Amino acid sequence: MPSLHIDHGRRSSRRLSLLRTLLMGLCLAAGLAQAQPPAPVGPPGRLYLPEVANNTIAVIDTATAKITERIPVSFPASRPAVMAATLDGSKIYVDNFGLVPATISVIDRKSGGVKTVPVESTPLGAFTSQDGSEIYLPEVGFVVEVVSTKTDAVVRRLRFADIPVSSISGPDGKLYVGFQSGLLGVYDPLTGAEIKRPIWSGGLGPFWFSFTADGRKLYVDTVNQIGVIDVANWMLTKTLSTNSSGVYRPSDPGAFVSTLSPDGTKLYVTVFGDTGLRVLDLATDKITKIIPTTGSTTSVMFSADGTRGYISDLGPSSAKFKGPLGEVVLFGNLVTLGLLGPGQVIVFDPKTDQTVGAPIPTQAGPGVPAWVPLL
Repeated sequence: MPSLHIDHGRRSSRRLSLLRTLLMGLCLAAGLAQAQPPAPVGPPGRLYLPEVANNTIAVIDTATAKITERIPVSFPASRPAVMAATLDGSKIYVDNFGLVPATISVIDRKSGGVKTVPVESTPLGAFTSQDGSEIYLPEVGFVVEVVSTKTDAVVRRLRFADIPVSSISGPDGKLYVGFQSGLLGVYDPLTGAEIKRPIWSGGLGPFWFSFTADGRKLYVDTVNQIGVIDVANWMLTKTLSTNSSGVYRPSDPGAFVSTLSPDGTKLYVTVFGDTGLRVLDLATDKITKIIPTTGSTTSVMFSADGTRGYISDLGPSSAKFKGPLGEVVLFGNLVTLGLLGPGQVIVFDPKTDQTVGAPIPTQAGPGVPAWVPLL
């Protein structure tokens, strides 16, 4: 009997020892799991996103897809809409659509400061020069104002007989200016002298356009088509519809902002007056896919490494504004009344055009953002 009692005690002791070991292992594993940071959902960097109707700029950590802070756009500035960054990402310039007074905001990421700079008239966009030394501001006052990224001051004004709605630095360093009338011309960025006469871009209001990677073609976003321009011969060769059928309809939504894919084979086109991001195959000039969104879209921005794309989606409250007329009403609502509901940013992989993770909720009116690297 005593020996049996000893064997039983030894077995109990072994069981207790094994249990302790298992518990210690589980605790250690749990501790390691808690200590390890979550896997990144995107590259390290920041997406500065204007929230037009909220008068704020959301700062998104693109490694975690989380908003880390909101920068208020303080009076007298209002309605931040379009952002342009210096080449190193140390400064970001914000086109404010507020009518009175006309301003831009400048975010200095190194100092953390934000300042308001008065301009002559309401800016309709903000675009960085090829060398990063200047920002071009097309304005309603028939002028493109040029801001130095060194001093943040207006250094010259280029005047026109038509309202410039876009002023983009081309691969050749010349200034390509789109006008409200639908014309598009090429100018000397220093003097404003005409280099190529204005030609029809394919539609009214060419607020944005994109060059192909080789610089030979120019795709112009208008109401409500996409114009294709042969740059060398400086002529409009065709217009493309914004619907997937390829057949133009008067009810088609307007092309708003376009962005070339990182590999140069596709053009992503946002539209006002409908939902969904258009994916245009540049080899065929056909829309091959529409990435679903809940509302109209204002922009597509890519990380510097090209692994992630970011779609600014105005959200469900914008979906009721259909066609060209809806586009006009929606745009007016966005920059003046500000009656839209919350929006979102959709993250996607440009290789597959598949979304990545859940959308990032935003305040009302997500506009045209800027992706910048960590400082």
